[in-house]
Amino acid sequence: MKKEVDQKELPITAAFQDDFTKSLLDSSQEVEEGYYLFNSKTGGYSMLWPKNAVTDGPPFYQKTKDSFEKIIFYERNEDENYRYSFSTTYSTYGESVIDSSLGNLSDSVGYDGEYEKIETEKTRIYYAKSEDSFEGSTTHFFFGYITSKETQKGLEYVFSAECIDSSSSNCNIDINKEEKKALHYMKTVKFNKDE
Repeated sequence: MKKEVDQKELPITAAFQDDFTKSLLDSSQEVEEGYYLFNSKTGGYSMLWPKNAVTDGPPFYQKTKDSFEKIIFYERNEDENYRYSFSTTYSTYGESVIDSSLGNLSDSVGYDGEYEKIETEKTRIYYAKSEDSFEGSTTHFFFGYITSKETQKGLEYVFSAECIDSSSSNCNIDINKEEKKALHYMKTVKFNKDE
């Protein structure tokens, strides 16, 4: 009986209407408007999870003990004609292998350029952006490698934004707005200290 009541009390958001996504989130309380908190099952970090983003099970979610976790999740809105994709990969190497981590990240998004270094109180973000056009549709990529200043932990973060139908009159991706959002996602990643 309790389970039925709990089910009815869940928010009507994509994240909590999807069984697998719901199993990853600790609480149905928003921590910021439009966002839940994702606490990694590795115990290593936490990050914001958009309320309408979902993920499927493996291979879109992979975890190896407490040292590796990869999640591919997305948010899609047909009416507003946008698709956001997220890919995060957590590891316990952090700053110690930053050059190879940035090399892997560059390869994964087809980027050949420099990274800007952004400092927060407890993290260091190596950040860049690019775009890719395919058959008249442009995808904007905002990506970074986030390292902890306190532990050897790191998180590769890739956020992309594109119109579902680029020929539609409501293809309105605001690059500045999306970049601000991407940087907010990266700056709010928190790494947990080792016990």
